[in-house]
Parts: sequence; C-alpha cells; structure tokens
Amino acid sequence: MSCKIIIEDSNKIMDSKINICIQGLKRFEEVKIILETSCFYNINAPMSWSENTLWRAEAVFLSDSNGTVSLKNSPSKGGDYIGFRNMGLFESLKAVSITNKKRIRDLKKLPLNDVVTYQISIMSDEKLLAKTTFNRFYKDFNIDYYDIIRKNWQGRMFYKNDNNKKPAIIVLSGSDGGIEKAQNIAMLLANHGFTTLAISYFGMNNQNSNLDRIPLENIDEALKYLQKLSFVDSSKIGIYGRSKGAEYGLMFLSKYNAIRCAVLNSPSDRVYEGLKGKRNSKHSSWTYGGEEIEYKPFKIKDFIMNMLIKKSSTDNSGVIDIKSITCPLLLITSTKDEIWDSYRASINIMKNIRSSEKNIVLTTALGHMNTIPYLPNLRYKKNKTDDIYYETVISWENTISWFVKYLKKEKV
Repeated sequence: MSCKIIIEDSNKIMDSKINICIQGLKRFEEVKIILETSCFYNINAPMSWSENTLWRAEAVFLSDSNGTVSLKNSPSKGGDYIGFRNMGLFESLKAVSITNKKRIRDLKKLPLNDVVTYQISIMSDEKLLAKTTFNRFYKDFNIDYYDIIRKNWQGRMFYKNDNNKKPAIIVLSGSDGGIEKAQNIAMLLANHGFTTLAISYFGMNNQNSNLDRIPLENIDEALKYLQKLSFVDSSKIGIYGRSKGAEYGLMFLSKYNAIRCAVLNSPSDRVYEGLKGKRNSKHSSWTYGGEEIEYKPFKIKDFIMNMLIKKSSTDNSGVIDIKSITCPLLLITSTKDEIWDSYRASINIMKNIRSSEKNIVLTTALGHMNTIPYLPNLRYKKNKTDDIYYETVISWENTISWFVKYLKKEKV
C-alpha cells in the first residue's frame, strides 16, 4: 500500500481546526511532515511582507501499528513543535524566504487575500513518500463583497445575498491603518452568520494619511449606512475593535448609543496622542464635533516604565468618560500587553461602565498581538507556544460567542 495523505477539513475556513492523516506507512516508521505555503496572508506578520513570502514548518512523527499518523492523535517527537497539537504545523510556520511588497493605498486594487494554498510533503530517510496541495479560506464561497468610499472613511462590506436580514458588525483594526487586517477579521466573522463592514479610518488614498484627528463621526456614518441596508437588521449592529481600533471604538461608545454590543481587543481606557508616521503628532488621535478630544501626550519615560515594570500612568489625562455605556461589552486583554496596560484599562472600564452584561477574557502568555487562531505569531518567539496558541483560540471563540449571544439570539 502506497503512502496516502488525507485532508480532513470539513469547511476549509481558516478559524476552524483541520486534521491531516497519513496512511500506508510502515509500522512504527519515523516520518517528517513538512507544511509550506507561499500564498498566505498572515495578519500577525509585518505589513511589508507579501503574501508570496515562503513559510515552512516541519515535525517528526512515529506511525502506529497500522502504519498511520494523525496530526490530531499523534504527538510530534521533534521539529518545530513537540507533543500533541493538531494545528501545530500551521501555528509553527516560519518565514524562510521573505518577499516584500509596496503598500496598496487604492481600495479598488487591494486584494482580498482570502485564499491560502498549502503544500504538505511526507519524508522518510530523506525520501519523498507523498505530496499534495490544498486550500483554506478566510471567506466562504457564498459570501459576497463590495467596496465603499466616503470622504473620511472607506470600507469593504461582506454579506450573504440570501434575502434575509442579518445582524451586522463594524470591524476596526489598529494603528497600521488601511484595511488589510480589518478585512480578514471581517471575513471570518461573516462566515458565522453576520454582515460585516471592515473600515479603514486612515491610510488609504484620499484619506488622512496619519492616525491624527480622526472624526468619531466616521463610525456613525458607517453605522447609519448599515442601518439603511435591506439585508441588515438595523437593531442588531455590533462593533469589533482591536488595539487602536479598540480605543476608537470605546470612544465612539461613550458618545453614541445605537450599538447593540461590542468586543474590544487589547483596549485602552484613555485617548492617546496621534501619530504622524512614527512620531507623535502633537494632537489627539480623535475629534468629535470638529473639536479635538482630550488626550494623553506621549512621553517616552511613561512608555519605558510600562514596558519594563508595567507601571501605568497615575494621571487622568485623556481618560474616557465611559459611564454612559450600557451595551453588552466583552474585553480581551493580557497581563503581558507590551504596548500599553490594557489589563488595568480593562479593569477600569468594567468598573465604570453601566452595562449589566460585561466580561473580560484574560490572557497571561499572549500579549497585545492577539488576533485569530491557527496562525503563526512571530512577536512572541520566546514564549511557550502552546499557551500562546491556546489563548488565541479561547479569545476568538469568546468573540464569536459574544456576538452570537447578543446579535443573533432574540432574547438574552
């Protein structure tokens, strides 16, 4: 019997688990499984890396008495991860040949990056036993999309055209600007039964090129746009914000009350100074009614203290008045956030909002870069990978559950 690779992937969506089974091996044969891709948008990678970058992971397995290896049931004995972790090869991918790219600022020319093509090879004593390719997707085939360009914001809408009104989610990414990361999060959320709108609030053509004095009204305009759509349930619109997008989202919630529920990932409880390139802008990140919102100026001493000993600022500059927030709110935070103290910020938010439905998902190994599961996370090379990837899964599962509970169910 020749070696055979079986891909067990029920829906082929990137946030779902997959099992790879190798059959037809010799009994108790040691084999190396190699996973590669050069068609892969990794939300955790630097923005300058192209999706054509070559990624590779490998692990060594021992076949069982039937000549079978299953990534779900067989432990790796060596390679890029050790032990039982059926998504270990996917999570352990490393960039072995980096291809750089120029940033695309024209929304109409920006690719979806919705398909990932993998190649898997089985080796024994340096001999190739079998090889195959397969695809996974950020977006299910029945999800359509179109682009929206407004004066101050741009968006990419993901929806299922089936004549049914669905709850909607506005997706805001962080300080990188543009829409690449927001759209991949939005695509995955859309697969779970939501209409989603990924927003670029700076960084694209004809937008503010810097994270500096961005109007809160952008989100309000996007919200009103969603409410008028025939395929959106106007009473069930949520918001997802990550990093600087979480700060933007929280500030919006403090001024507007039409959002049904929210998930804020790595949030801040205050408004920080804006950016011009990599320098502080001497202005607020946000405006409301044409006026700058009070902000905390960037001070290198405060930043270093937070990085070294996690000491938060004791002043109240820029702290957001959140006492009016009543919508169900989930915060995802870390005790090891390396960018700002989202842990203390989350506690302060929970103590001061009026919401009766609120919760914190706390991570203790994973830091600020907490996105979606089963992707390699390059920022935390020194941490124990098992804990990092477990916490990513827990965070994402809680995100999905929160939106399902408060947007899809009739009564909560």
